[in-house]
Amino acid sequence: MTKEKFTLKVIQYRWAISILVPLMIIALFVANIKNAGMETDFDIWFDKDSKVMKNFKHFKSTFGSDDRLLLAMRSEDGIFNKKTLKSIQSITDELWQTKYIARVDSITNFQYAHVSSEDPDEIIVEDFLDDIDNISDADLKIKEKIARTDTQTKNLLISADGKSAVIIARMVYSQGIEPKSYIALYNKANILIDKYKLDGVEYHNIGVPAGTNAFVKAITSNVKTFLPMILLVIIVLLAVIFRSILSVLLPLGVVILTVLFIAGLTFGLGYKLNTITTMFPIFIIAIGIADSIHIFWVWKHKRQEGMNNQDSILFSIEKNFFPAFITSLTTFVGFLSLGISKIVPLQAFGLTLASGALMAFILSVTLLPALLSIINPNIKVQKKKTDNLENFIKKYTQFISRNDKTIIIIFLLIIGIIFIGFKDVVIDTDFMKQFSKETQIRKSADFVEKNIGGTLSIEIIIDSKEPSGVNKPDLMQDVENFNEEFKAEFPRVRHMGSLTQVVKKYHKLMNGDKEEFYKIPDSKELISQYMLLYALSLPQGMGINDMMDVNSRYLRVTAMINIASELEKLEMYKWTQNWWTTHSNYTATIEGLPMISGHMRTELTDTLIKSISLALVLVTLIFWFTFKSKFFMIVSTIPNVAPLFIAIGITGWLGVNVDLGMAIVFVIIIGIAIDDTVHFLSKYKSAQEKGKNVTDSIEESLLLGGNAIVITTIILVLGFGTFLFSDFSMYYNFGLMSSIALSFAMILDVLLLPAILIYLDKRKKMIKR
Repeated sequence: MTKEKFTLKVIQYRWAISILVPLMIIALFVANIKNAGMETDFDIWFDKDSKVMKNFKHFKSTFGSDDRLLLAMRSEDGIFNKKTLKSIQSITDELWQTKYIARVDSITNFQYAHVSSEDPDEIIVEDFLDDIDNISDADLKIKEKIARTDTQTKNLLISADGKSAVIIARMVYSQGIEPKSYIALYNKANILIDKYKLDGVEYHNIGVPAGTNAFVKAITSNVKTFLPMILLVIIVLLAVIFRSILSVLLPLGVVILTVLFIAGLTFGLGYKLNTITTMFPIFIIAIGIADSIHIFWVWKHKRQEGMNNQDSILFSIEKNFFPAFITSLTTFVGFLSLGISKIVPLQAFGLTLASGALMAFILSVTLLPALLSIINPNIKVQKKKTDNLENFIKKYTQFISRNDKTIIIIFLLIIGIIFIGFKDVVIDTDFMKQFSKETQIRKSADFVEKNIGGTLSIEIIIDSKEPSGVNKPDLMQDVENFNEEFKAEFPRVRHMGSLTQVVKKYHKLMNGDKEEFYKIPDSKELISQYMLLYALSLPQGMGINDMMDVNSRYLRVTAMINIASELEKLEMYKWTQNWWTTHSNYTATIEGLPMISGHMRTELTDTLIKSISLALVLVTLIFWFTFKSKFFMIVSTIPNVAPLFIAIGITGWLGVNVDLGMAIVFVIIIGIAIDDTVHFLSKYKSAQEKGKNVTDSIEESLLLGGNAIVITTIILVLGFGTFLFSDFSMYYNFGLMSSIALSFAMILDVLLLPAILIYLDKRKKMIKR
């Protein structure tokens, strides 16, 4: 079926298309909206069968959850005064009674082991601070000195200067905890702070509940704030550019229906909203608006020239069907390339957006012309206006022709300079760094790191390879040696915690509290006895099962660290693996939430290389089958590939870390940059086939495609630019880099590409002479 026959069929069945197509899409959306939900759990980032998630789940099932709620406070007058300590004690006690909390540790309920003052042979384990009102000032001074020097409390529960303290609440391990429960826990902690806060004391709420609350806010702000802002920008720009209600409603209708289709498809397939998938409406806007504007622009231009409605529809579809199909196909391929990623939200995003690209094309070439045929708007003939546009384009083309070589040299220099930024590109997917330093969660994290210790926990799991193996003296000594060397190797480590501290403490206490006995004993039996004595002395809920498994095979070492880059985390991972391989007969792995983002950096790097390479290969093949010309393949290389290299180079120059949002930017840059090139070259080729020379062909291409390219880019740049107001760095970086890259892509297509065509034509003529 020819394009003309296809369009005539669309016009013939315009009423059926205009009614049934929207109804079917709305029905799909309504049927699946009940499945909509939000997910912020870290489990979503990898497939459940991946090695990363298997290790993480083994850790959780063995030791419980490593999700923590941290309440940090600082008083310049010091923590060790009765009012502040009673405040800490009250918050600690109430957190113990809070749903989803498994254990609470603070300086007041720290299980302090010491020799009885009445019986030197008796070891007592008790709350470090219990009856605070009746503690004498002298005893309080002694307690403060102990707290600030004890390895189990220093830089974990209290700072070395005694002015800051942290309450650590560990959450229960359950796969059924929803984001709203984490947020409820975060809000409960804030209520407790308000209830017991003191003048002159600064409080901060940090940890997984706070992180979940911040992520949910970022997701909802995207849906509630930035999506309406982008739609408003599009409405205003379409109204200003085309100056008619119809020009706003029709392209916008295509976009909204495509968004509803993708939402219905996404929820129908079981995907939930997260920081990645909430961005799909934004990309659908980019995809849907481009094709519809190209079709609408050419239709309106022909109507202003005096052509009737049906012929204008036929002409516009004739000129745009093939390039729109090719651009949708290249966009489809670009997003589909994300499907090979091992990062599950990127897979979902790529697959659903690929479907959206095809749906946007289908709606643009069916619903849009059908509605134009039904409405048959009265467009005033404006021959003078079209003549003015043609004259402007003619002068513009002449300017390019006069300065073709200069334009090419300038652009090559710019691209070369930007390309230098490649050496400074950093890939980092740390979750905390996705929030700007002005957000409350970053302020709280920075506060804890500055005043007491790290907010991130690295979990090192040592495998003794046999039941009761953790009681072996050589394993315990290996752990001690590792802890010391690990802290020395990585300055970001603020505290190391393990059962070796308990064993050394008991060995010292059982030997007259003499300092020379603060070490790992040589007897497995002694170690077993010490750990049993300690476990039996602990109150309910304060056991040691979170530090070793029930069979005493695995031993847990927890390192609290400051915010670190993913590269630093991976260095810790590799260093740890190497240390245990070369220094011990036992093995160790690093687990915990921070390592998920560390492994994600590796997967993101892999995704960027494979997905972009696959997309470029497939797009190149599509280009070849489309134009079947080495000439077009060569001249399109720079405008197709340069925007991607420019975006990557600029991230290096600006010091913007490449995260998940940037990975998506790179894919959409490939799609939209190629879209513009295809629209330009397809119209150029059509003009050439009619026998026009290079200059006239460029003028026709700019007339029928250039304006739409500029309009689309302006809309997308200003629309995506609204994300510059976001305090969520993934969204901010997306808005910044997409705006810059798409602007470059437009300039390359309407300025550099014509200059290359003209320059090559001049060279060809010179050679013939």
